[in-house]
Amino acid sequence: MTRKLLLALLALVVLAVPAHATEMFEKVGTVGFQFLEIGAGPRGTGMGEAMVGAADGIESLYWNPAGLRSITQPTVSFSYGTWPAEISHQFMGYAMRPGFIQGIIGVSVTTLSMDPMLVRTADQPEGVGVEFDAGDIAVGLTYARVFTDKFSAGGTLKWIHSGLGDLSVLGVEGLEDYYVEGFLVDFGTLYDTGFRSLKVGLAIQNMGAGGAYIEEDVPVPATFKFGVSMNIIDTPGQRVTAAAEFRHPADTSEKVNVGAEYALNEMYFVRAGYKLNYDEESYTFGGGAKIAVGSLGVVGVDYSYNDFGYLGVVHRMGVVVEF
Repeated sequence: MTRKLLLALLALVVLAVPAHATEMFEKVGTVGFQFLEIGAGPRGTGMGEAMVGAADGIESLYWNPAGLRSITQPTVSFSYGTWPAEISHQFMGYAMRPGFIQGIIGVSVTTLSMDPMLVRTADQPEGVGVEFDAGDIAVGLTYARVFTDKFSAGGTLKWIHSGLGDLSVLGVEGLEDYYVEGFLVDFGTLYDTGFRSLKVGLAIQNMGAGGAYIEEDVPVPATFKFGVSMNIIDTPGQRVTAAAEFRHPADTSEKVNVGAEYALNEMYFVRAGYKLNYDEESYTFGGGAKIAVGSLGVVGVDYSYNDFGYLGVVHRMGVVVEF
């Protein structure tokens, strides 16, 4: 059984690598819906986003839906992140075991927003007297199932919407409340090898047709991920989990993320990570705490810090409640 599962995982790796992976140039700036590539949640981003093999709990809605296998009771989360150029990123998720069907279901909402901006033209650089709103949103419906005590898989159907606001003041036909939308799919697996808590994860994110911005067809940011995680220290009261992840994006060269998490009594957490072959991103760190709060349930509060080089710093804060 173990050999068959490993062969299946290897087959997925081979099938997931696009044929154009051998091209000698990067297609930077050639895909749309870039907000889908922004990491969601302070736990994963604090660990350098090396999460496809370490996916666990409610944040798995973004990193790898197969990680929802650890959900045992209704769980809700909300996270808020700053982004360069005064942009904000929000992620909300809910997951539960419904009982009337096997497995776990979840819903998620991701948004990228900014303050209204003045419409400016070459003739009126100070603005034409009106503002416009630009923003993105993705709404996902996730289903995950545990097939054996070692193997789980899950998928997400996402509706995405990218809006540029009402630009009809520019006098260009077709830009009244202009937007692009469509549907995409994520799929992921998680396999516990049985060797010293070593887990192997695979995920393919943002599969689907592209959109058209005015008259220009733009593909979506499909990404293949392969990762591993293992508890290198696991004693009563203390745990250290190390994780590594390989990524193959559709528009840039391959990237490698590494990270670790230290847990004290599964109540207090310290995290750190590093991102290799990125233009500006590099080290990350963060932490959190999880405590029982009366009838409300178990409440977790987390924070992460991401260095973006010349672009500054990205902060993320999040709250998780297990009812």
